[in-house]
Amino acid sequence: MKFHELKRIRAGSVFKFNLCAGFVLSLIVGVVLLLMGYGLQDLGLEIGTVQGALGIGTAILGLILASALGGLVLGAAGAVLAFLYNVFAAAVGGIAIGLAAGS
Repeated sequence: MKFHELKRIRAGSVFKFNLCAGFVLSLIVGVVLLLMGYGLQDLGLEIGTVQGALGIGTAILGLILASALGGLVLGAAGAVLAFLYNVFAAAVGGIAIGLAAGS
């Protein structure tokens, strides 16, 4: 088994990945929460639901903007953590990964 050391992680690539993943996950969570709100409305509870076409359009726009913000926050956090990993890897060494022959 041959060992390789992960010495550096590019913060830009971590940011891009986390931006996309954060947007998709935030979008899924937002849709689930909106659907739960409509389900509560069917039960007679009026908690955070929207009314009419304008309300639905506003809810969708808010969902997209909130998902974009969630992606940006997750992307920025990932970039900061990648930078910190690079600092510590330079000081004490990176993570060693063992690969079998032929991999």
